Amino acid sequence: MLISHVPRICRSGMMAVMVTMIVGISIMFILRNRVVFGWALAGTLAFAVSAGLAADADTGAPEFAYSGDHGPGFWAETPDWEACAGTSPTQRQSPIDIDRVVFDRHLGPLQLRLDETPLALTNNGHTIEEEYEPGSSLTVNGVVYGLSQFHFHTLSEHTVVGGHAAMELHAVFAAPGSDNKAVVGQLFVIGKPNHFIAELLKHGLPAKSGDEVHVPSQMINVADALTSPSRYYTYPGSLTTPPCTETVTWFVLHEYAQLSSQQFDAFRHILGNNFRPPQKRSGRTIRSTVGEHDDR
Repeated sequence: MLISHVPRICRSGMMAVMVTMIVGISIMFILRNRVVFGWALAGTLAFAVSAGLAADADTGAPEFAYSGDHGPGFWAETPDWEACAGTSPTQRQSPIDIDRVVFDRHLGPLQLRLDETPLALTNNGHTIEEEYEPGSSLTVNGVVYGLSQFHFHTLSEHTVVGGHAAMELHAVFAAPGSDNKAVVGQLFVIGKPNHFIAELLKHGLPAKSGDEVHVPSQMINVADALTSPSRYYTYPGSLTTPPCTETVTWFVLHEYAQLSSQQFDAFRHILGNNFRPPQKRSGRTIRSTVGEHDDR
């Protein structure tokens, strides 16, 4: 709370120290129930890359970044982004740490309908994003949410029992006629090469803000990136970027996908640390499907 009374230029330095400490502590990867430490130097150097992404963003819109004066600690100072502060008594900000879940036998497999779409990657200054052609969907409680895009964060935004994964994919579905969204999160750890990621890397990633990689002849399907849509955690949350709108139902898959260290490096070199730190849980219940290995 005291940081709000410190001049902005001082706060920038304090935030840089705080975020560096957080990243230094949290750079660890979960691999088949083992935590693998590494990439500490790469994570520290990646701050410059992450800040550069935001600096290159469209100056016509309010800026945000993942460190410095435009980092997560200052998002709420921008008009219409007040929800990012997470101070409301009913706040439901994302991401959060996934722990102390409640197993719910009434949760069934995700009702996904996922079709192919032409490869069309864009670097929007904050992430690498694929705009999806209309037709794919996720049905939640009878409402059909259309898949609009998927994008990536390094390290993961959601943590599991306090540990980050190497990368997180967000498949974003939007409900017609409202601001409501449903997002499927897929966590990645370092391991075997990933075929889906290899397809994205085949023609290179868009390296700078505004760069695009469009290959209409190459079809991809985000279904190939997902592990098991029948086993997941779910909770009420928000967008993890400004304006942090609290109209998102999250579905984070239990099972980790793998990608090689070279594949991870290709994304991390461009994205840096484009993840928002975990937010307060604020009494929310995280429900989980019950699988064959769950004993509750």
